[in-house]
Amino acid sequence: MKARDPKHQNELYPGVVNPRRTKQEIEECVVLTRLELYNRAMPCGPKAIQEKLKAYNVNPLPAESTISRIMTHRGLTDGRTGFKIILDGKTKI
Repeated sequence: MKARDPKHQNELYPGVVNPRRTKQEIEECVVLTRLELYNRAMPCGPKAIQEKLKAYNVNPLPAESTISRIMTHRGLTDGRTGFKIILDGKTKI
């Protein structure tokens, strides 16, 4: 993301507005790894995803909190499927 206003540019990362934002590629790796683990009926929480990403030599390796944030943002945290259906006030996962 390029900064349009020079006063918002970062000295360490020229042209980048927010250098701490997770790169899209890393987010996609997290989502695909989560889906892979889920489809293999394996634990698919942030710690398991981080371990799998480490085995895949993903760099930079996101922290568990970052993985959790990505999964929450993508709607992959509710139950094993990531989807919640509410019918007549009753929750079905």
